[in-house]
Amino acid sequence: MDGDLTIEKIPGGFRVTNAPRLTCISLEVLADACGHALRVNGDRIIIGDQVTYQVTAWQASPPGLTVALLEDRREEAKKT
Repeated sequence: MDGDLTIEKIPGGFRVTNAPRLTCISLEVLADACGHALRVNGDRIIIGDQVTYQVTAWQASPPGLTVALLEDRREEAKKT
């Protein structure tokens, strides 16, 4: 894995602050997420219309989905 996906709360919503190339998203995060914050569309997970991950595998311990960054639409990503 390349690190943790991190999200920062900001007035009026949230911002994805770190979107690693490969990471794991826990089932708890998926279950607790609001519909406007995280959407699942087939094998893709879209987070706040900022980043899209594609599910690549199931991870047993700790339980979660291994995902690969498919698209990064954050302004910060465009600057680097």
